[in-house]
Amino acid sequence: MDGECPYKMIFYHLASSLSLAGSDSEMFWLWIRVIAFIGVLGASAYFLSQYANKKRTKLNNKNHGKIVVADTCSLGNRQFLMVAQYGNEKHLLGVSSSSINHLAKLNENYLNSTQSESNKMEES
Repeated sequence: MDGECPYKMIFYHLASSLSLAGSDSEMFWLWIRVIAFIGVLGASAYFLSQYANKKRTKLNNKNHGKIVVADTCSLGNRQFLMVAQYGNEKHLLGVSSSSINHLAKLNENYLNSTQSESNKMEES
C-alpha cells in the first residue's frame, strides 16, 4: 500500500459501496421515468408552440380596418419615408427618431401617374 495512489483506494471503496441500481427492475423503472419526463417536456413544447402560433395568426388576421405600413424607404440617419395605409387611403409620412410628419395624402390618380412616369423612364 506504500506505492499505491490514495485516490485509487477512495474510488474503489466508492464503487463497491454505492450501487446506482440495486436490481434490474429498479433500472427499468428509472428508464421509464426518464422517458416519461422527456415525453412530458416534448408535449409541453409542442402545445406551447401551437398556442403561440394561434395567438400570432389571430393578431395577423385582425388587419381589417387597421393601419398598415404599405411601403418604407430609408433616407439614412434613422430617417424614413413611409406609406401608411388605412382601408383604401394612403398617406406619405416622414419619420425620424424624434418626430413623425404627415407629408401628403396619396390618391389613386397620383399613384397611377407616378407609376406610368417611372415606367417611361425605365424604358428609355
